[in-house]
Amino acid sequence: MELARANPAATRERQPPRCAASFLEVRDLWVRFRVDAGPEFTILDRINFDIAPGEIVGLLGESGSGKTTMALSLLRLLPPNARVAGGSIQFRGRDLLSLNERQLREVRGAELSLIHQDSSVLNPVMRVGDQVTEVVRAHHRWPMLRLREEAMAALAAVGLGGSDRIYSSYPHQLSGGQRQRIVIAQALVCKPDLVIADEPTASLDATTAAEIVDLVKGLKSASDTSFLFITHDPATLATLADRVLVMYAGQIVEDGPFSEVYSQPQHPYTRALLECAPRPPAGGGVRGHGFRLACIPGSPPDPMVTPPGCSFSNRCKDRMEICDVRNPEEFRPSASRTVRCFKYGAEQL
Repeated sequence: MELARANPAATRERQPPRCAASFLEVRDLWVRFRVDAGPEFTILDRINFDIAPGEIVGLLGESGSGKTTMALSLLRLLPPNARVAGGSIQFRGRDLLSLNERQLREVRGAELSLIHQDSSVLNPVMRVGDQVTEVVRAHHRWPMLRLREEAMAALAAVGLGGSDRIYSSYPHQLSGGQRQRIVIAQALVCKPDLVIADEPTASLDATTAAEIVDLVKGLKSASDTSFLFITHDPATLATLADRVLVMYAGQIVEDGPFSEVYSQPQHPYTRALLECAPRPPAGGGVRGHGFRLACIPGSPPDPMVTPPGCSFSNRCKDRMEICDVRNPEEFRPSASRTVRCFKYGAEQL
């Protein structure tokens, strides 16, 4: 069943709309995991999407849906018990899956970079300015003065002023928001074309998280840097994303302009996810003691046990008989949107 679901020919006629100037093209990406000596199971299943220069694409989904695996796959940083079993990742005309490790080191950081979920990736016994400088040193044989100038400029670009005090500080001497900005400076210092931000606001308070989102918007306005911004919170993308990919159980179930997806969600999971987002109480004021947030009943499927039909069927309000029998393909209800649901396309019932 897994092999049939991941067959590239099955989706060849239902590719997502290509951006006119897309420079990242992911086609039929298929990633499998193995736990200890057990059988392999699928984590990413037939992933297709594009990103254009200067575009901010949101990747939205619950924890465990495969978002971080997607990020690590694009950078070829999957753990040893995972492998890309099929598909292609075309970045600026090259298939990243065909590059050797030396070639990948030249791409990572310089052309394609990652902002981690939190600042625990920083070396606790190394000054933060030196940690930013080392990223530049890995890609440029410049004098130390030039390396330091580039690092200071990156710190200034993320709102840290490029001061000697920040440059010479150790991570524990900075606030959580400042440390996260250092992580962002590391990702941006070599001016990459595409930055993958893996839930960069997840460990921050609401005020600092809003500042980070504003920072990303400012960086987009100041350059053609593209972002894949990963989050589980639709509100984070509301003023940020041009387009959104909605992921569930390792599949992209909906893809389209954020404003359209937010106002008119087509996949039942997208609609349910947006209904769970906190909203102000009717008439303003403070929520009462008995207020309860909406939730999606049930649980996501166990990735080690592949359901025969749609992976969302056991939680779906619009469930039909066919949903338990077959897994829906990608359909294109309009030129700018795709959705993986039997309610649309040629197989609409």
